[in-house]
Amino acid sequence: MKTAITITRYFGIFMLFIGVVLNLKMYLLVESPTYMFTILSFFGILLIGISYLMKPKA
Repeated sequence: MKTAITITRYFGIFMLFIGVVLNLKMYLLVESPTYMFTILSFFGILLIGISYLMKPKA
């Protein structure tokens, strides 16, 4: 179970990083706004939060 928590946490950090980078790229290059990048960021934050709420089995 500890590996599932670690995988969830790292995947959440990855999703958050990708969402933030794509959001910055969108604003810097003055592209048309899309909410997909914001949804990716929130999904990453959600995964990180879930990984801290999961309890490892003894």
